[in-house]
Amino acid sequence: MPAVVAAQPRPTPAEVDQVLVQGVGQVTVLTYKAQFVSADPATRRMVLETPAGRRWAVVAPPLLGDLSYFRNGETLIIRVAPGEVLALGKAHQGRPGEVMKELAVNAGLPGWPEGFGVREVTVTTIFVDINKQAGTVTFEGLDGVVRTLKASNDKVLADLQQVQPGDLAQITYLEGLSVNAVR
Repeated sequence: MPAVVAAQPRPTPAEVDQVLVQGVGQVTVLTYKAQFVSADPATRRMVLETPAGRRWAVVAPPLLGDLSYFRNGETLIIRVAPGEVLALGKAHQGRPGEVMKELAVNAGLPGWPEGFGVREVTVTTIFVDINKQAGTVTFEGLDGVVRTLKASNDKVLADLQQVQPGDLAQITYLEGLSVNAVR
């Protein structure tokens, strides 16, 4: 029988900025400051500690590369720039939190903030909210952070009409990520 896991409290960003991303529009960039505690290279699970002393576990995306380069006690500046929904629909199998596919999109895309890698993620999750008029979808990401992303392509906007909050979903989205060690 699987263990019941309680959701982690969401860390508070140290900074919140707005940037204009070509083809996406205004994007909120969340900046977190944390100390690296440990990592398991086999599972890619990292444990970070916030400045307030709270521990935070995340699964490191392949975009971060070899986790053995991070050192215990090292300060990390983590910046996340949620982008846009590329595809969505009801999931007919899978369970929330399951990664179907993750692809690093070279060293970024035109218009994204400098220093960001961009990843395309396909995940099975549950729709938290859908705003069909604004063309946005809200869902919990792999790191436990609730995201609200805009859908701008006509097919995704049409697919929004077929889903409801609470539906098990498969969502493909772009996200910018930057992790810098302060040495």
